[in-house]
Amino acid sequence: MKNKIIFITAAVISAALLLGGLFLLFRDDVGEMIQEEKIKPYVPDFTVLELSEDSNSEEKNNDEIPTEAEEKLREQTQELCANIDNSIGWINVPETIINYPVMYSGDNEFYLHRAVDGSYLRVGSIFLDYRCNADFTGKINVLYGHNMSDGSMFADVVKFIDSGYFDSHNYGWLTTENAVYMIDFFSLSQPENYDSFYNVNSDIDLWLDSLRERSFIWRNIGFSKEDRFISLSTCTGSEGSSRTVLTGKLCEI
Repeated sequence: MKNKIIFITAAVISAALLLGGLFLLFRDDVGEMIQEEKIKPYVPDFTVLELSEDSNSEEKNNDEIPTEAEEKLREQTQELCANIDNSIGWINVPETIINYPVMYSGDNEFYLHRAVDGSYLRVGSIFLDYRCNADFTGKINVLYGHNMSDGSMFADVVKFIDSGYFDSHNYGWLTTENAVYMIDFFSLSQPENYDSFYNVNSDIDLWLDSLRERSFIWRNIGFSKEDRFISLSTCTGSEGSSRTVLTGKLCEI
């Protein structure tokens, strides 16, 4: 009788642990699906900005985007910002999974594990460093996103350590309520999470010099005093303080 009770107790505990694990697993999956449906009506139509694969970044930058295409993207982003609190734009890197709204709050903790509607979500959201200007008018702009094992959020950033991948994915798009930017990627680096790289108030020349010194990949694209920059930062691995950062120049269309 005693052995039977022990067996039943063990079975119940095992079942509870299994169900608990499945609940946590599927809760995240369901949460992600709910958020995808929530933002679906506001996803900008980046197909209007598709460019030929044999065009280099300089040619892309000089391409004339139809006025109606630019207006459509701005209107879609304005609708996003009007309906999703704390959203300030949208980040897209063609032929990657990176295609998300950008969030902004008063710290760098809130959206680590929160969805765009503020509810708990393990994968969190893509968000701009709170010390940056919410309209991306500052010189240095840093976006954060998790490196998820399922490939979501900023997991694809780590792929840019391969020079071939970098060369074939060397641009992206950022839309805000008032502007459409092409992102001309020129650097892949792996700083520590406490590195001076994350001081968004740094002198821009010193910041660029330091970034160049520590970059595994660096493209000489030329800079001017008016240039602004954006970095996509994620964890290099599941452990440790290393970050993988993809940096580009913001080129307003």
